[in-house]
Amino acid sequence: MKSRKWSAACGLAVIFLFANTTSSRAQDPEPKVIEIHAKKFAYEPAEITLHKGETYKLHLTSDDSPHSLRINALNLNAKMKAGEFNDVLLTPDQVGDFKADCGVYCGAGHKTMSMTVHVIQ
Repeated sequence: MKSRKWSAACGLAVIFLFANTTSSRAQDPEPKVIEIHAKKFAYEPAEITLHKGETYKLHLTSDDSPHSLRINALNLNAKMKAGEFNDVLLTPDQVGDFKADCGVYCGAGHKTMSMTVHVIQ
């Protein structure tokens, strides 16, 4: 009788371990982090390349004054404050080259502040 209980307990333990291993493999991988700095009147980097359908964490900050990163085609408008980081998840759903610009007026060169986002397959 003790042998059956021991066998049943071992069997349940194996099933439990297998189920946990399988479910952890099925989880999505951590998103790739891309750090973007804004400053009058530019972004660093000036262009990035993303893959359609992959999720990215944009690690955004401003080096001087309030800015934003606005990519209308990808439905993104994220604020950027000086000295603070704002993490935003982005999963591009279309392929192409998209203009990102600043949505917060930041001075005389505001209209020239942009970067390019390339989304590939």
